[in-house]
Amino acid sequence: MALKNNTYRRNISSDGKLELSLQEFKKWLKRFDLDKDGKISKEELREAIRANGGGWLSRLKGSHGIKIADSNGDGYIDEKEFRNLVDFAQRNLGVRII
Repeated sequence: MALKNNTYRRNISSDGKLELSLQEFKKWLKRFDLDKDGKISKEELREAIRANGGGWLSRLKGSHGIKIADSNGDGYIDEKEFRNLVDFAQRNLGVRII
């Protein structure tokens, strides 16, 4: 499942992954920070994945993403843990962050 490419520049790598800058990825993710607290919750991550074609797997991928990225175990991904989320997205969401 790749992020929908309708808002971002159309750079597709040879392996079919959408290439985004780190700023573009952050901008995309902020759209799902519904409470505007600057952190991404499991529910917000699930919604981001669901909105981009994750279907019934969005619940599983959202839970897995939080487990991978949330290094302090508080249930949220904050700025300090953002790199972990980038790694998760590159492995599981069909995107390459450049």
